[in-house]
Amino acid sequence: MKIRLIYPRFARFRDTHPELETLPELAGLWKYRMPPALGLQILATLMPDDVEWAVTDANVDPIDFDEPLDLVGVSFFTPQASSAYAIADEFRARGVKVLMGGMHPSMIPEDAAAHADSVCVGDVETLWHTILDDARQGRLRPRYGPVEAPAETWVRPTRSIFDRPGVYDWHAALVQVIRGCPRVCPYCNIPEIQGKHLRFRDLDDVVDDIRGLRGREFYITEDTIMFKTRAVERYATELFERLADLDPRIFLTSAFGLNERPQFLDVLARGGTQCIYVTFGFDPISEGVYRGDARFVQRAKDTVAAMQDRGMRFFGAFGVGFDDDDEGTFDRILEFCESAGIITAEFFIATPFPNTPLWHQWRAEDRLLHTDWARYNCAHVVHRPKRMSEDRLMEGFLQLWRDFYAKVPVEDSLSCFTSTHHPHAGGRPTGSA
Repeated sequence: MKIRLIYPRFARFRDTHPELETLPELAGLWKYRMPPALGLQILATLMPDDVEWAVTDANVDPIDFDEPLDLVGVSFFTPQASSAYAIADEFRARGVKVLMGGMHPSMIPEDAAAHADSVCVGDVETLWHTILDDARQGRLRPRYGPVEAPAETWVRPTRSIFDRPGVYDWHAALVQVIRGCPRVCPYCNIPEIQGKHLRFRDLDDVVDDIRGLRGREFYITEDTIMFKTRAVERYATELFERLADLDPRIFLTSAFGLNERPQFLDVLARGGTQCIYVTFGFDPISEGVYRGDARFVQRAKDTVAAMQDRGMRFFGAFGVGFDDDDEGTFDRILEFCESAGIITAEFFIATPFPNTPLWHQWRAEDRLLHTDWARYNCAHVVHRPKRMSEDRLMEGFLQLWRDFYAKVPVEDSLSCFTSTHHPHAGGRPTGSA
């Protein structure tokens, strides 16, 4: 059996707004490439020895549609969907079976099903061998899952499939430690895909996996590691205490209202955390910052200082276009960044990914402009804003990038990374990866 795994092309911010590349200060932010997400790396680990397989990242390599294949597996998130569908249609026109999986197919399987012979919804670990057996016997089912695979069935990703010097710019390994989330945030698809209860990866396995990485840099993929619950804090504390001996460089994601306790931040710093990516736009604290409310501005500034005083870079990710945002929001964000001493930031447009609460709200209000998935990359306006025009939202988004990096040299902004590029800006839109 011969299989080709494909990661479809998607438009990064630099592809969407090439005029920003004319700004020298932004060059480092807009021109990076990083390896694909974990889906294909997990499938590579699950492959039986009797299967001949290979991987194509369509962002860097051409696809041979005439390659003799038994099955094509396409894993993707929403901004890649248009590309994924075109790829699938080409293969199916040649009689090749196509299986789709990943974030977008799991959130809206009926959309993917129009371009695939089969769709895998949710976790793949306990389904993959059944899918292969069915494909061998020519009886692929239209849909597999949804499944929430128990933590003991998870496998370590085969990261070596994307070891390509000179092709990718940022090589920090992706490490997953928790799946699922009990919170239902308006923009997020995790509870729908992974379930609403937390599943924890075995700590021994996590530490052994990280110990075996070739480099010191890695990126924990879920912000649930920052939850303020007793179980998460106990798990995270033990993990970071055990990692301290490995002298790692760790990158985390978070949001306001998660675990900012001083003793927990001390643990993160001792454990090797270099940078914490904090998303703004949807919680009460960041909404207060956007309004210019002095109480919330000070609270946010205290959080920035608490992280940076411990040697952990505060990486602000500012979403705009939410319902409370008005035309003054952009200036207030820039004022906050300057007063808080933020030197690493990115900006994105609020985007309603399919079947999230935000999607259902704006769809019910008839405010979605279209479902051109390629434009759902957090760099286009795909909804009607409440307190400003669509043109003003786009103008303000571009203003944020231009004005912030007019004052902050990109070398200083990226100084917390050992390589010249970072994992987020324009690469994996917030809430969609």
